Amino acid sequence: MQAEEFAGIILFTRKHREKDMLVKIFTREYGKRMFFLRNIQRAKNPLRPAAFAFVRGHFIGQVNASGLSFLNDVRDSLFPRLTTADISVNAYASYMTGLLDAALEDGEVNAILFDSLWQALGQLEASKDPAVVANIFELQLLPQFGVVPNLKACVFCGQADTVLDYSMKYAGFLCQKHFDKDPRRLHWTPRTAYLVQHLSQVNLSRLGSVSLGEANKRALRSAIDDLYEEYVGIHLKSRSFIDQLEKMINPLDGEEGNRV
Repeated sequence: MQAEEFAGIILFTRKHREKDMLVKIFTREYGKRMFFLRNIQRAKNPLRPAAFAFVRGHFIGQVNASGLSFLNDVRDSLFPRLTTADISVNAYASYMTGLLDAALEDGEVNAILFDSLWQALGQLEASKDPAVVANIFELQLLPQFGVVPNLKACVFCGQADTVLDYSMKYAGFLCQKHFDKDPRRLHWTPRTAYLVQHLSQVNLSRLGSVSLGEANKRALRSAIDDLYEEYVGIHLKSRSFIDQLEKMINPLDGEEGNRV
């Protein structure tokens, strides 16, 4: 079979026997595929850049429709230096790649999500707040789970530039004029609803400087958890690790800082 060239993101790596490795790559052209790397421990192996999670680059290899695929070469690889060195950033990268892995079937092609994950990992390397980057990615990944909530405006009148709250009953925002439509709306604070509304529409490639205080981060985290618990229902170990890590870093719940 002829070798193909493709863009890819390393989702995770796994040792195979003593010297070999299995690497799952999310490719832009072929979706997720598992690749076999032989003798990867050899220092001069040209495929060494593919032996690390979160590496982004262009690859050449044999892509098989079933079973294992094989790499021949790695080009223009971007090594995740900050992500590898910082345990918190690494945790968020693991969470986003794990969430993507859960959302897509192997072999399912989705260039939009590929670009989104590529940009999200790039923003981590650019020292953007990993929690905010992950929040954006989570919100924009919801449709892949078959969930398309209206996070832009009131589901009844289309009002967007106003105080909003979320309704599970109507799968979208309600404005103040329509709060009475659902007494069991989630009662998010106006600030939280604003953040969900705007972050769900942010282009990750153009993400500017974002600074959220701890109180806003916790409220946003809780709101997104509400959506995922109701509509998705998956619980990743990487998410639990982040929760534990945050408790270690901020055991006393820090004061609210700057806003977006």
